[in-house]
Amino acid sequence: MVVDDTEDLLELTRRLLESRGYEVIALPDSSQAMEVIRKEQPDLILLDMLMPGPSGEEVCQLIRKEPSTRHIPVIITTGQLIEPDTDAAIGPCANGYLKKPFEPDEMIKQIEGFLPR
Repeated sequence: MVVDDTEDLLELTRRLLESRGYEVIALPDSSQAMEVIRKEQPDLILLDMLMPGPSGEEVCQLIRKEPSTRHIPVIITTGQLIEPDTDAAIGPCANGYLKKPFEPDEMIKQIEGFLPR
């Protein structure tokens, strides 16, 4: 699953992942993310940190609170500067992060670290 309010980036990410054989659920806003996550149980979530409505951090915290979703790996994407202490900067709920703009190979490498091919 990819959740990002930047439509161009959402579409490019979806296309890249589909070209690599992944099934992708693409959401342009975070307000419906938890409902879809509960229903679809994605294998991994790429989640934009800053969005209108619930932030990526808020959605990530909700994911971790629910027993049915807390196991899902979450990779935060952000254009913000990341502090030297990355864990503190992205919060304890995320499994990883990608700084925007990110290289496609960097994204794939992180995803493959969580998902078997």
